[in-house]
Amino acid sequence: MDINEKICVITGGASGIGLGLAKALISRGGQVVIADINEDGAAAAAEALGPQASAAALDVRRSDSFEALADHVYATFGRVDVMVNNAGVSGGRHLLETPEDEIDWVIDINLKGVWRGTSVFGKRMCDQSTPSVICNIGSENSLGFIAPGLGIYAASKHGVLAMCDVLRHELPAHVKVCVACPGLVTSDLSRSSAQTSPRPRLSEAELAMADQVMALGMAPEEAGEMIAKGIEREDFIIPIHPHVVKIAETRWQEIADSFAAHAPYTPDSEKYNVLKIVGKLLSGNN
Repeated sequence: MDINEKICVITGGASGIGLGLAKALISRGGQVVIADINEDGAAAAAEALGPQASAAALDVRRSDSFEALADHVYATFGRVDVMVNNAGVSGGRHLLETPEDEIDWVIDINLKGVWRGTSVFGKRMCDQSTPSVICNIGSENSLGFIAPGLGIYAASKHGVLAMCDVLRHELPAHVKVCVACPGLVTSDLSRSSAQTSPRPRLSEAELAMADQVMALGMAPEEAGEMIAKGIEREDFIIPIHPHVVKIAETRWQEIADSFAAHAPYTPDSEKYNVLKIVGKLLSGNN
């Protein structure tokens, strides 16, 4: 996709990866709507980015907030060419110590929030019948990266990848799906997550350590450039940090070894392929 003159919406666009991506899309001639629960931050970011940017309020936990955003964008521009569901939180702790309300909070924002944006905007993008892209932000955790203490976060990001893998086979050909999978990127994610978490998660000392770790991450502008290139290419998976390929290779080898040991493939194996079974039933060829 050529980004020039395209209408782009980014959730959580006031800071971090969202802001870095906004800069990358604007540099390519895109018109960007920065949607964020931090209305003042979104307005300040849009003002700093110039006339190709505007701001809007959004709470990704509410479908009606997405509907209001979509109404606003379509009334203003008439279409959306690129929808980026980027807003997320990093909450979580060791799995056996994670309270259920914190699980609900992470899933509601990281997975259901992505689904809400995809559903509300995706329906309209299907109807507008012009080439468009839905880009949902996953994580290196989507590809198998293991970070102790982030089990529920990892589950939410695996969920984003799995959901999008199905979605790309359900949408019409003119709507493409991308999943960006960044690792460590400099942002205020830890502190912003701590402020909205349903219960205290990190002490000030732990937050200070998290700040030091985040400061060593990739610049948001660099991550934004890589995601923008992936959107241009319309790639399904957009990897950001090269070291994750080794983790993905290890995961795949574990899967391959397990199949070899427990369920080696033979041509007869296709008799349990549910897609082929359903196809035969629908065609009447039993």
